[in-house]
Amino acid sequence: MDILEQYSEFQKGTEKKNNFDLKYMALGIGGEIGEVLNEVKKLERDDNNILTDERKNKIELELGDVLWYFQGICHRLGCTIGDILNKNMDKLNSKK
Repeated sequence: MDILEQYSEFQKGTEKKNNFDLKYMALGIGGEIGEVLNEVKKLERDDNNILTDERKNKIELELGDVLWYFQGICHRLGCTIGDILNKNMDKLNSKK
């Protein structure tokens, strides 16, 4: 089992309720993207645009939350993160 499959199973197991719908997951990912952006804003405002280890860690943790919701959306669409990556590569390659 590769890391994406492991994460998929992990994410399913960490949902408190299994009745979250696609809308819930989409709103959740939007909120978490906002948290990433907020940390980037603080990089400029508080850290003089110097990426400290602490700020980097906070951004990475928020990206993990984005990934959790992303995986939840994939579950509800009946696809995997790998499927999305492959479709994205195909789409981008077709634009070359």
